[in-house]
Amino acid sequence: MSSKKGMVIAILAAAVQHGIKTDGDYLEFNASAPNFQLTENFKLHEFLTKNKANTFTRINANIIAELQLYRTEFGSAVRISSSYRSSAYNKSVNGATSSEHQLGNALDTYPLNGNIKGWKQTVKRNKKSGGIGYYKTFVHIDTGRTRTWNGS
Repeated sequence: MSSKKGMVIAILAAAVQHGIKTDGDYLEFNASAPNFQLTENFKLHEFLTKNKANTFTRINANIIAELQLYRTEFGSAVRISSSYRSSAYNKSVNGATSSEHQLGNALDTYPLNGNIKGWKQTVKRNKKSGGIGYYKTFVHIDTGRTRTWNGS
């Protein structure tokens, strides 16, 4: 796998180049931001919140880099079903009260080809820190404390 640290630097540089606000390792944008190729396989707007009422998004470049590294190893398209969530939006979708989504540190992901078993194996094999939640149709990854769980 490529260097995650190098990829984080490249992600932040691309964001600044396109006028996206950065705050440490975080990108902050909304639906009116330009949509550009952020990594080899992902465009910026793929990381937008799913909250249509307020599209402000804060996302950690480290979780973007992780996803790209796992996607490269997996070798097939991966999509994001949930990214940043405001506290109000997190409550409306019955998210955990201490959800890493609220900090911009989490993504719920699934393989476009339907091979959820293979995607789970790829994440399990490569993720060394942070959270991994295995669900029937998606895998949650985050940069929070190291833990693993099986969801419903």
